[in-house]
Amino acid sequence: MKHLLMLTACCLTAAAPAAAQPTPGSAAPVPATAFQMVQPRPAAFEPLWFGEVKPTGWLLAQMRHDLQHGFVGQLDALVPDLITRDDIYGRDRLTTAVKSKSVGAISAPSPADVQYLWWNSETQSNWWDGFVRTALLTDDAPALARARQYVKRILATQDPDGYLGIYAPDLRFHFTGENGELWAQATLLRGLLGYYETTRDARVLRAVERAVAVTMRAYPVRQSAPFAAASGGVAHGLTFTDTLERLYQLTGQQRYRDYALWLYEDFSTRPATEADAQLGHLLDPDYRFQAHGAHTYEHLRTVVQAAYNSGNPVLQAGLQGYLAKLDACLAPSGGPIGDEWIAGRTASAAATGYEYCSIHELTDSYALLLQRSGNTRWADRLEWLTFNAGQGARYPGGSAIAYLKTDNSFSMTGPLHPGDAPVGKDPQTRYKYSPVHQDVAVCCVPNAGRLYPYYTRTMWLRTPEGGLLAALYGPCEVRTTVQNTPVHLVEETAYPLELTGTITVSADKPTAFDVVLRQPAWAGRLRVKVPAGATVREADGLVYIRKIWGQQERIRFELPAAVQQHTDAQGDAYFSHGPLVYALPLPGTPTATKAYPVPGFQDVQLTSTAPADFTLPTRSGAFRPVPAPAGLIGWDHTPRLRGTVQAPGSARTVPVELLPMGSTALRRVTFARPAAYRP
Repeated sequence: MKHLLMLTACCLTAAAPAAAQPTPGSAAPVPATAFQMVQPRPAAFEPLWFGEVKPTGWLLAQMRHDLQHGFVGQLDALVPDLITRDDIYGRDRLTTAVKSKSVGAISAPSPADVQYLWWNSETQSNWWDGFVRTALLTDDAPALARARQYVKRILATQDPDGYLGIYAPDLRFHFTGENGELWAQATLLRGLLGYYETTRDARVLRAVERAVAVTMRAYPVRQSAPFAAASGGVAHGLTFTDTLERLYQLTGQQRYRDYALWLYEDFSTRPATEADAQLGHLLDPDYRFQAHGAHTYEHLRTVVQAAYNSGNPVLQAGLQGYLAKLDACLAPSGGPIGDEWIAGRTASAAATGYEYCSIHELTDSYALLLQRSGNTRWADRLEWLTFNAGQGARYPGGSAIAYLKTDNSFSMTGPLHPGDAPVGKDPQTRYKYSPVHQDVAVCCVPNAGRLYPYYTRTMWLRTPEGGLLAALYGPCEVRTTVQNTPVHLVEETAYPLELTGTITVSADKPTAFDVVLRQPAWAGRLRVKVPAGATVREADGLVYIRKIWGQQERIRFELPAAVQQHTDAQGDAYFSHGPLVYALPLPGTPTATKAYPVPGFQDVQLTSTAPADFTLPTRSGAFRPVPAPAGLIGWDHTPRLRGTVQAPGSARTVPVELLPMGSTALRRVTFARPAAYRP
C-alpha cells in the first residue's frame, strides 16, 4: 500500500518518515462560476523567442562544460537502457501486453511497478530538452548534429492522425488509474517547441500543433476526465498547460488557453493524491501544502495561467492563496521543501531537504509569475533560488548533483544524517552526489540540465512599449528585433559574483526604444552611466533608459549592496550579499561509491569530522565582503564574507570566511544567536 500512496515520478522507494507522508487537507467551497472567462489580464512582459538570448562568460563556460564533459551531454551513455534502448515514443510504445520494463530505479520489484512504466518518457524528454537547448545556446556543432537527429527521429514516430506519445492505440487515452499520457506529451512537446523557436523549422511547430489537436479531441472539454485519477504521471500531466500557453504565445490561437483553463478545472474537481494546487485547497487559508514537492511547484504555472488568462477573481484569489502558502516552504536558499513530501511542514535549513526537480520547477514558475504580473520580486526570487539552492546542489569540481540537499549540509552519505534508520525496507539514498541517481529515479539529473537554459531564456523580456528588459542579470548577448530592426545587446558581467557590468547596444539603423534595468530589492539605488542623448526614468522597480540607439553604445551599471543579516523560521541568522547566500564551508572527505563505464563519472559521498556547531558571538561584528582575486572570478574563485563566529562549547571567537553556497558541498548556512546576542 505504501507504493500505491507514493505515485510520483521521483519516488519508488520510501523517501520520508511515515509522519511526513501526505495527510488529507481541508478545502474551501468553490463557486460554480470559478472557471468562467471574465476579462483576461494582459502579460506585463513578453518572452523573447528561445535562442535570442545566449549565455556568455562563466555561464557559457559552465553550460559548455556540462554539455561536453558532464551529465548534460553524457546521460544517454550513462543510462543507455533508459534513453537509447527504450524507444518509448516509437517501436517500444506501451500496450496492454507490456507488464514490466526497466524504468531506472534499482530496487526490489513491486506489484505497483507497472504503474511507473511511463517513467522513461520523463527521463528521456526532460534530458533531451536540456541537451537540445544547451546545444542551441552554446552553438556546439557535434551536439547540434545530435539534436537535429533526435528531432528528426521523434517526428518520424508521429502517427498519420498526428499522435505523438508513448501509448499504442489499444491503450492511449483509455485509463482507469495511473497513466502518463499528458505528462509524456508535455515533456516531449515543450522541448520540441524550444527547438522550433531557435531554428524556426515550421515542420516542428506543425507537428506539435497536430499532436495537441489529437489530445484535445480525445479529451473533449467537459465530456471527458483526463484527471480522473490525479496521481503520479496523471498529476504531472497538468503541465501540459506549459505547451498550451507557449502555443498561444507563438500562434495567438485562443483555443489553447481555453483548453488549459478547462484542464485546471477538471484537475480541481477530481479526487487526487497530488492535490495542493486544487482551487478548493488554495482558497482555504488553513490548508498547508502536503504533496510531493515537484508536483506542487510545477502546478503553480497552471494556477498563474488560469488566473491571468481568465481574469476570474476567484482564480486570482486562488493564486494569492497559493503564494501565501508558499513562503513557509522556502529555506534560506530559496530551496522549497521537497524531500519528497511537503507534509504541512515549515522549511528548515537543517531538517528539510529540497529535490532538484523542485528547484527547477519553482524557478520556471517564478519566470511565468514575473512575465504575467510584472512584479520584479519574482525575478529576485528566481535569481536567489537559482544561484543558491540550484548552484549549491551541484558537486563542486565534478559532474554530479544532489538529488536531495539541505542548506546546512554536514554530510552527504545517502540519508539526511549518518546512521538514520532505514525507512520501511529501503534506506534513504538521495543525499549524495551522483550523475545519475539510478538507485532512486533518473529524474533530477535531467532537470538539472534544464535549469540554466530556462534561466537564460528569461534573462531578457520585451516590455509592452516594445523595449527590452534585463529581467535577470548575468553574462549574455541578445539578438532580436525592435520595430523590425535587428538589434544586438551584449551584457558583460560576472554576476552574481560581481555586481557591476556593461551593456553594449547596437541597432542596424537608428531606432528609439527603452533598455530597461531591474532594480533588485536587495540593492541600493541602481547606478547607471548612460550614453549622451539618453533619458532615464524610474517606475515600479525598473529603470528605463530611452535613446535613439545606434552602434556600440554602452550602458554601465552598478548594483550597490551591503551585507545583510536575515532571520529564518527557526530564529537563526544567515547572511547574504547581493543575490548570494553565504555559508561556512566544511572540509569533507570524498569517497567514490560507484564508477560508471564513461570515464570521469562517479557517485560521491562526503563526510566531515570538522566541528559544525558554530554560533554567532554574543557581540557580533559585521561580516564584510572580500572581492574575488582579480581576473579569476568564477564559482571556484568567488567573493567571500569575512567575520567571526563562536567555537562550539567555548567563548572563543574564530575568524572565518564564508563562501557563496554555490561554491560549497558541506556547509553551515545558519547560525544560532545566544540569548545575550547584540549586533
